[in-house]
Amino acid sequence: MCDRLPTLKELNLSDNKLSGKIPIGLFKCKGLQNISLDFNSLEGILPEEIGNLTMLRTLDLRGNQIQGVIPQQISNLTGLRVLYLSHNFFTGHIPVTLGNLRDLELLDLSNNDLSGTLSSSERSFLSSLANCSRLTALAFGSNPLISGYLPPSIANLSVSLQYFDASSCSISGSIPGEIGNWNVATYLDFSGNHFSGAISDRVCNRNNDLRYLAVNDNQLEGKLPLYLTNCSELVFLNVADNNLSDTFPHWLGTLPQLRVLILRSNRFYGSIQSYIATSSFSKLQIIDLSHNEFTGLLPTNFFQNLKALKEAEYVDNGNWYSLVVNLTIKGLELEFTLKVRMPLLTCIDLSMNGFHGEIPKVVGELRLLQALNLSHNSLTGPIPPSFGNLAALESLDLSFNKLSGRIPSQLTNLTFLQVLRFWNNNLVGPIPHGKQFDTFENDSYRGNLDLCGFPLSKECNNDEIPERAQDEEDNGNDNGNGNGIAFIWKVAMMGYGSGMVLGISIGYIVFTTGRPRWLVRKIERDLQNKVSGWFGKKRK
Repeated sequence: MCDRLPTLKELNLSDNKLSGKIPIGLFKCKGLQNISLDFNSLEGILPEEIGNLTMLRTLDLRGNQIQGVIPQQISNLTGLRVLYLSHNFFTGHIPVTLGNLRDLELLDLSNNDLSGTLSSSERSFLSSLANCSRLTALAFGSNPLISGYLPPSIANLSVSLQYFDASSCSISGSIPGEIGNWNVATYLDFSGNHFSGAISDRVCNRNNDLRYLAVNDNQLEGKLPLYLTNCSELVFLNVADNNLSDTFPHWLGTLPQLRVLILRSNRFYGSIQSYIATSSFSKLQIIDLSHNEFTGLLPTNFFQNLKALKEAEYVDNGNWYSLVVNLTIKGLELEFTLKVRMPLLTCIDLSMNGFHGEIPKVVGELRLLQALNLSHNSLTGPIPPSFGNLAALESLDLSFNKLSGRIPSQLTNLTFLQVLRFWNNNLVGPIPHGKQFDTFENDSYRGNLDLCGFPLSKECNNDEIPERAQDEEDNGNDNGNGNGIAFIWKVAMMGYGSGMVLGISIGYIVFTTGRPRWLVRKIERDLQNKVSGWFGKKRK
């Protein structure tokens, strides 16, 4: 191969259907500077001869079936700047000799079977990376055999570090407050580990650029640190599935960019009604407070403030931020861009709490909302006819409450509705007909003994015929807009031409089937296994 191409500097065969082993002849091409064999079906091992390619600047092997250990000889590639080995079957310890790659800027080892303990100073690759002063992005998540704890010396990692993914490993201990010394970090993912203790109030000690913080699925305790308000650019916050105990953190409403707030499955408690007046939350698109101990009335002011669910100009298109790495190869400057993009489904999940009272009519003003789950509370009164204005709604779950009265005929306007759950309430009278409602089966209405009409076997009496005029009058007292705006949600895995793109697609919907957590967990796990797989560019 190299005999015929003696001046070969770049080899790009990514996104094909290549199989078999990496040809040994490739490692004789000592002038190679960039190798991209990502997203094929290559197998076998990465040979020790990789160390012969001393001119190499970029090595991209992610998304294959390569096995065995990462060869120590990779440390010979002292000019290497970009190394992607994710989504393979590498085993063994991560070589500490990676610290010899002092020009390294991006390192992705995620989604393998690598092992090792982070707390061993002698064998910890993490400590050795302190030598890589230009490191911008580091991902080793989804390696369940990586254990130990994050030492305070983690603060010695590059001051240029912007992206850090340690998710879905077996790391224990506390999340060190020293991460607050990474003064340009924008993405931090510690989810899916065994972290305990409190969330450090130094997370945003020196860092005002943090936009993504995930600490979900750990064993964290205590309260959310008030110092999170210093993270003025924070967009995504996920603390789900921990042991946090606190009142509703109304002060998060002061974060002007916050779009995703997930507090699910903790021990948050008390009423949220009285706090909302001092908060905004105007850009929130995903709100998950489910499986907590909240009580009291549903806060009208809270729903009124959700402008991103009411007005299209507040909806985020997803292109949040980018990490740019410039590589200079023989006088030619190449720019690699990592774009973090999150097309969002709009969702409110307040299920499995102790909310009571009536559902505020203003909920019907959230015409860009696509999933609403108020199940497993103690809500009373009727279903607001204003719900007919939720033109974008795809999933509605009001199950296991104490709702009464008729199902408003206005709900037949919800032409995008795919999931409907009214289980175990006190609803009465005929089920409305028309449009999407004609597609729902009787399972959507179970546990409401006084409902009648199609698709139920119970027929309606003459005195149970819907009074449309009264329904329309009730809707006329509402502040909603009956016309609504047809909203089409598109999850786009964006490719940005040449270069490298990191895409995160969040399809966060709770298809509320009574016990929906299995689906939510699956989606979130996919997202946690996500980032490094899209770390660089789009899959086919």
